[in-house]
Amino acid sequence: MANNEDFLQRICDSLNNENYTRWYGDEDEPDFYEELKQCAWNILRENPGYSFDEWVQTLMEQYPAEVVDAIGSHPAETYASLADMWDFGDYEDTETGECHAFKDWAEYFATDRSIELYNLLAESRSEIKRLETLLSQKQ
Repeated sequence: MANNEDFLQRICDSLNNENYTRWYGDEDEPDFYEELKQCAWNILRENPGYSFDEWVQTLMEQYPAEVVDAIGSHPAETYASLADMWDFGDYEDTETGECHAFKDWAEYFATDRSIELYNLLAESRSEIKRLETLLSQKQ
């Protein structure tokens, strides 16, 4: 029985590799883990006060393909990887340059007001960059 399962797994892996090559061709391989991190961060930013368990549940429900592509489909391994991501996985917000672990982002986004303030920070930093660009063009 195990030989049949191994054989089927090898066939599935081979087909997945072939489909991947056809889909992406010579393009750079997409960074599935970065895509998952973006999804994970968005969940925290859109849901103030989320705990680890709520975050994992929402990731699995809203972004199952991203989780599987980045981590895999084995439940115990997936949960362990998400726990590591929560505790140690840094995410840098491109709008602000802020970089923190997901558990820290969850603390920063604990309330609606904290998210409002963070959004104001992002807008302010964007405006500063715009003004700096204008200033450097005039010099």
